[in-house]
Amino acid sequence: MIIDSANLRTLAGTVAMVDGCFDPIHDGHVRYFDEAAKFGLPVLCNVQADAYIESTKGRMPLLSEAQRAAVLAGMRSIDHVHICHSTTADVLERLRPHVYVKGADWKERGLPEREREVCEREGIEIAYLDTVVSSSTEVAERFFDRTNRERSARYVDEFEALIRSQTALQASAYDDQYFAGTWRHGHETYSIESRREIEGKNPENIRDVFRPTRVLDVGCGPGALMLFLHELGIDVHGIDFSEAAKASAPEAIRDRIHIGSVTEVHDLGMDFDLVISRETLEHLTVPQVGDAVRALAAMTTKFIYVTTRFHPEPKSLLSVTDQPEVDPTHITLVNKDFLRALFVMQRLRTRTDLERQLDWKGYGRVLVFERVD
Repeated sequence: MIIDSANLRTLAGTVAMVDGCFDPIHDGHVRYFDEAAKFGLPVLCNVQADAYIESTKGRMPLLSEAQRAAVLAGMRSIDHVHICHSTTADVLERLRPHVYVKGADWKERGLPEREREVCEREGIEIAYLDTVVSSSTEVAERFFDRTNRERSARYVDEFEALIRSQTALQASAYDDQYFAGTWRHGHETYSIESRREIEGKNPENIRDVFRPTRVLDVGCGPGALMLFLHELGIDVHGIDFSEAAKASAPEAIRDRIHIGSVTEVHDLGMDFDLVISRETLEHLTVPQVGDAVRALAAMTTKFIYVTTRFHPEPKSLLSVTDQPEVDPTHITLVNKDFLRALFVMQRLRTRTDLERQLDWKGYGRVLVFERVD
């Protein structure tokens, strides 16, 4: 029978009390309960609530408090179950069991001081039973360790299979129809008018946050952002591997776009204190993302500013998905933490303070890094 705290006093002096988390319940617990029943008294099991497990063991319980209570209530040696939402000392004070039954390991390390005080004051006998076979903590750790190893191995296998299955997109995928077509949601195009409205205050934010001397936009497409930065008086250059993108770029910045791969380091004969890569990485394969990260890191003297689409519900650090419903060339949406780790491995420092300033729309798609070497 599961009882609430208000009914503890009705059992005062009549029960043997056992106590613990019991998450998970194992054979040692069964022996513990059976031995407690040999005192010839009804056995009350005081089971710790979920919050206690989370605060003391640093994890969620395997079974909820209600589930653990239900299992315990069905055991042959248990007569009453109480879910403890206060402290064991408080339960002892209310219940005043005839005997408080603990495992022998508690005799050596000693009960908490307040529990000892309550037992002494209320004349509660403390009995120590040598029934320990294993501990719930050990059982849970073995379970989580094995489960995590198996899950990790599976995720690595899936990650490897995905990498082998991906095919790099060719420049021909980004033709005039890609940039000028109205196939996108909302019929957005890469026209300057459309991009100016979408960008909003982004160009001014870039200027004000980074105060750049010279900017390189990697994966610049037709160069709309380049134009807006150019209008703000910033010396800006771009790299894109699509001839169609350069051909449709505004004349003011067209000659500043260099045809080349975003995965390679380009020496343009000048330094860039800000390298930008926006909405580019999702168009690459996973290996290409790694190459692009290295290239971006190599071409900046100070800052890197990245936006991309991230996996919306990653199950692991290695989770990767695509997004054909938005854009058929969105083939690699990675875990945000995974991409951040790739940049950090290039000896770059994360600047979350600048990320917050640039992510004024709250999309959560901004990463900013600073060179520290």
